[in-house]
This record gives sequence, C-alpha cells and structure tokens, in this order.
Amino acid sequence: MLLHTPTRAERNLIAAVRTTSDPDERAAARVVLAQGRLFTPSPWPAAGVPRRGAPTRCFANALRVAQRAGGAYVEGFVLASGSLRRHAWCARADGAVLDPAWPRGEAAPAYLGVPMAPWFVDAFQQRTLTKTRFVGVLDARVQAERDAGRIHCGGVPAAALLDLGTPLPLATGS
Repeated sequence: MLLHTPTRAERNLIAAVRTTSDPDERAAARVVLAQGRLFTPSPWPAAGVPRRGAPTRCFANALRVAQRAGGAYVEGFVLASGSLRRHAWCARADGAVLDPAWPRGEAAPAYLGVPMAPWFVDAFQQRTLTKTRFVGVLDARVQAERDAGRIHCGGVPAAALLDLGTPLPLATGS
C-alpha cells in the first residue's frame, strides 16, 4: 500500500477539523476524522457531467451529481479563505472531486469528508423528512431534532461507506 504524504493544504485542513471550536461542528468533525478520507481537488469538467448548481446548496447539488454521474456523495469540510466550512461534493471512482457548488474553474485547496452511497443519503432524507430542504447528513440540527444523534454517535453505517479517496495518515503533524 502506498502511503500518501499530505499536502500543506491537507495538513491545514486536518488540523482545523481537529481543533474546531464551533459547538455545532464538533460532532461532525469527530465523524469525519473517524471515517473520512482526503480527496483530490479538481476543476469542474468541461463536459460529461450534470450541470453545476447554486453555491449555497452544496448538499443537494452534491447528491444530485452523485446520483446522475455515479460516484459518492461526500460530506465533510474544506478550508475557504482560511475558515473551516462544512461542505459536500461528489467524488468519482478515482477519488477526484466533482464540486458543483464551488466557483467555476476553481476547486478548494483540500477536501476531507465521508464518502457515502447515494442510496443511503436518499434513505436518510426520507427517514428524517429533509428531502425538500437538505442541509446534510452531519448537520447538528438534523441530528439533534430528526435523527436522534444516530450518525453523530455511531458514525455512518459501514454498509453506506464507499471506499473512495485517500485514508487519513496516522501522523499528520509534519
């Protein structure tokens, strides 16, 4: 197995997730650090994928692209202008990011998230009644009010995880 040496952007992102002080993001950060993977930033392809979506609807856009283009719905974190931001994107089988909500021609410097099967996210939306206003599987309000904290306490079920992206390195302090 080849070891991945994290880039500076990936190390900064991992450190930011580990040290987040936002109470609404701590539980999501624990899930992402336990089950998450690093993903390769890539610009939006010129052809062959569904249309991009509104920047403010990353969760719904990522699920739509994952369903139509294949791959995983990935939910986790990015650093945007030096600030940690919960985000969602689609990942292809090679781990490359399809981010329908990021500005055209760009990609975040690093992506860290949990790759989930689209069928699981569909089932989650139906169970939690969040299909019309989807704010993500890891959202603190959805977990507290509608999912009884299942994901924050036990993580994403193993059957719903997809083996995409690069596992987090054991030591990321360098």
